[in-house]
Amino acid sequence: MKNIKILLVLAGVVFSMMSSCKTPETISGYYSYETQCLGNLGDGTQLVKSWGTGLDRKQAEAQARKNALRDIMFKGVRNGNSSCEIRPLVVKPNALENYETYFNRFFSENGKYKSFVSLHREPFLDRKFKSNPRSDAKVAYGLELKVRVDDLRQLLIKDEIIE
Repeated sequence: MKNIKILLVLAGVVFSMMSSCKTPETISGYYSYETQCLGNLGDGTQLVKSWGTGLDRKQAEAQARKNALRDIMFKGVRNGNSSCEIRPLVVKPNALENYETYFNRFFSENGKYKSFVSLHREPFLDRKFKSNPRSDAKVAYGLELKVRVDDLRQLLIKDEIIE
């Protein structure tokens, strides 16, 4: 009789513990957003939508700018409007590794990349997503950016990265 009472109490404890545990709700997840073409402005400038993540707005904006330039230089922009340049600017294999010091300086905090990309419209209209605060405290922003592709191409030719 005593053993049965102990088993019932243990079963009750286990049942109450299991019923109180539930799967946490997912607030957001990891998404890899690709740069999208929004249009070609006709003066060698492309309008793109790029995503960036960071601990605050400033970091996310800088990351979105870098992502847009990296995609245009090394992958090409394949999503969205077909008026953007689909082919990447740098087509040499392993160019990122071969010119690593050049691109590290180019994309550094005070690098030249800032002169080739700018905001197209006011940032308060851009989409913002907060990541799951239990996993990390990053925010993701989608920004509409103007990228001066012709000027970027001329710089890469001048610096002998492309022909």
